[in-house]
Amino acid sequence: MPLSEDLKGQIRDSFIALKDDMDGFQLRGAQNKMIAEISKTLAGEYKDNNKILCVEAPTGTGKTFAYLLSAIPIAKANKKKLIISSANVALQEQLLVKDLPEASKYCQAEFKYELVKGRSRYVCIRNLINLTEDNATDESLAAGVLFDEPPAQYQIQQMADLLRDYSEQEWNGEIDDLIRTPDSMVWQKIACNRFTCTAKNCEFYQDCSFFKARKKITQADVIVANHDLVLADLSTGNTVLPNVEDAIFIFDEAHHLNAKALSHFSLSTSTEFIKISIRQAKSVSEQICKITEQNDIEIDIKQIDEHLQDLTMIFKGLPYDDDTHLFNQGQVDASIAQISTQLNTLITVTANRFQQLKKSWEDCLKLKPLDKHIADPLNNAIGEVEQHLVGIIELLMSFLKTDNDTKTPYSRWISKNTVNKKINYSINSAQTDISTNLDKLIWSKAAGCILTSATLSSLGSFERLNNQLGLIKTENQYLRLPSPFKFEKVDFIVAKFQANPTQIYEHTQEVATQLLERIDSNEGSLVLFASNKQMQMVADLVEKKLEPHLLVQGEFSKKLILEKHINLRKQGQGSVIFGLDSFAEGVDLKGNNLTHVIIAKLRFSVPTSPIDKTLADYLQSQNRNPFMEISLPDASLKLIQACGRLIRTETDSGKITIFDNRMVTKFYGKQLLNALPNYNIIIEQP
Repeated sequence: MPLSEDLKGQIRDSFIALKDDMDGFQLRGAQNKMIAEISKTLAGEYKDNNKILCVEAPTGTGKTFAYLLSAIPIAKANKKKLIISSANVALQEQLLVKDLPEASKYCQAEFKYELVKGRSRYVCIRNLINLTEDNATDESLAAGVLFDEPPAQYQIQQMADLLRDYSEQEWNGEIDDLIRTPDSMVWQKIACNRFTCTAKNCEFYQDCSFFKARKKITQADVIVANHDLVLADLSTGNTVLPNVEDAIFIFDEAHHLNAKALSHFSLSTSTEFIKISIRQAKSVSEQICKITEQNDIEIDIKQIDEHLQDLTMIFKGLPYDDDTHLFNQGQVDASIAQISTQLNTLITVTANRFQQLKKSWEDCLKLKPLDKHIADPLNNAIGEVEQHLVGIIELLMSFLKTDNDTKTPYSRWISKNTVNKKINYSINSAQTDISTNLDKLIWSKAAGCILTSATLSSLGSFERLNNQLGLIKTENQYLRLPSPFKFEKVDFIVAKFQANPTQIYEHTQEVATQLLERIDSNEGSLVLFASNKQMQMVADLVEKKLEPHLLVQGEFSKKLILEKHINLRKQGQGSVIFGLDSFAEGVDLKGNNLTHVIIAKLRFSVPTSPIDKTLADYLQSQNRNPFMEISLPDASLKLIQACGRLIRTETDSGKITIFDNRMVTKFYGKQLLNALPNYNIIIEQP
């Protein structure tokens, strides 16, 4: 159904107000095009298609105001919430502090906006009070069921300080608003948790920081979130965000969504954690049975321990590569699967018995309420045990699952780490393809979705994005916007290089030599490395010979390095930053703060993680080429992102140099060069 004239007018008038009043505004055809496409897509003007649009909007397009001024009026007119999700805190802060307040001046539709955070970012005031008070009634109960060992005096003091500040309204209950955060063990016990939360049944419900925040969210028209929170909330029952069907999603920095989802749908537990959790279940069960005067439930710790011991013996004999044993294409060894199945059966029986005991405990409390100093710690411990048992069973089920032959297999592996001179083994299971999950959770349900980023396509196509996220080309809209910058004035130099990056020693020595020759001592330069080892080696080789100041990632925080660099440039001094992946994205050094970007080598994602290795092995088993399907498109996207650090405004200038001769010696070099913006390509002759 087409946009109504009223809505068209609102969007048009908002844009005119922005154009007329905003300082430094520049009229851009690409921004107009983006507004039009978002409006058409969300209004459902593309018949028989999803309300999904993927927009590659290069730096300088004005994408944030394009999606705010078009999506907000449409969401409000259709009584939908607008959820804007980003990958990092920096963009969230920019939206909250700058962009949304600015948009509210020009948008013809009035709107309220709020930041949403996960439940665990808020304190549970009930837990904080109970654990802080003297525990005069039964100190051992609170400490025994909630802490593996009683909290230290300084930890009790931490909680007392937090309670005082909360009571005196000097602290709002959010961990992010604390100057000094408590120990993670302490925060884990006093943070909100969906397994221990009693919601409206809690006596502190009206004063709960989490529910106060959630009330604000229900009143907001625009909700700012991050990819992790969106994925976590939608996959655990949609309890924090509005219902998916009632929401329009904007995924900014959408190129990060796949990696976030892969991480989110990965499961892990350890042999030691299973041991501790079963003992906690036994301890809590005994406390409940004692209070309710019933017989203890049977929890076969001895047999579970024996199975864990058998697993540990097998794990010890496995071959490990960097402390990881990866099962070939996700197929778990028969002996491990057999014991894991028996273990899963025992833990499932334990969980079922514990659930019945929990029900009898709840019935008991209804008939005969107990002192809250006894009931509250036990309720929390019950919730914690339930959470742990559910997590262990979920992992074991995934670990033992038979994969679908028509899809990529799960990745399954054992990892080992040493804690207090004792080796602990972790059991891991992860999906290699999360496209079905995303379709079930978001694409098939949401009232509309906009996915945008400065780099969303790779090798000139959206195919890689579609494969990763489960989007079907024929069912959605796609838009690649031109950059407003004059890239033809930027030299992209493929340096004359003898050493191939695979010749690590020779390449490193040549990088150091060429840097000394090419870096201008009066300029701002950024040198991007693909490996920390090479970066440190080059830094050692050039540090004393380089005239400008050298700032190496790892010596200071990223924020401090950028501040130091800008201060040096303000004083007219030369400054060189050596950085890795995190400096190849999200770094905004305008004007003469950066006039030369040097790329040590292409960033090919060699499959190092178990998930990547499993996927690569699977593709090879299907006579497909993981390099062409994964590594090359990803390298193209990363190269464009790295180059994007140079030109941030229409008045910026400078050059880009790459020290990777594969750009001219390998068959794929031309593809990578063709996918770049229209730089002035200079290939130095040998």
